[in-house]
Amino acid sequence: MKKYTLSAICILFLIIAGCKDMEDRNDYLVGVNGELTEADLAAVELDQSDIKHRYKMMKVYVITMTEKEAMEVETLDKVSYVELDQAVRVPDQPEGK
Repeated sequence: MKKYTLSAICILFLIIAGCKDMEDRNDYLVGVNGELTEADLAAVELDQSDIKHRYKMMKVYVITMTEKEAMEVETLDKVSYVELDQAVRVPDQPEGK
C-alpha cells in the first residue's frame, strides 16, 4: 500500500510541476511599425514558428502566444498594439440599401 501511495504522490508531483507554466496559447494581432526581427522575437522568448501570418499591407502579424507573452510583446518599441484575434461580426444591412 505504501508503495502505491508513494507512486501516486510522485506522479501527482510530476503532473503539477509539468503544468506549472502551461497557459493557453491564442492567436494575437500585433500591429507594428517596421518589421519584427528574430532578435525582437528572441527578446520576448518567441521565434519565427510562432508567427502564423503576416499582413504586409496593414503591417500586422498574427502570432500564437500566451497572454503573458502578449504583454511582453506589447513592450517592444516597434509594436503599436496587441489584441486577441477574434471573429468579427458585421450586422446585416437594412433592406433597400
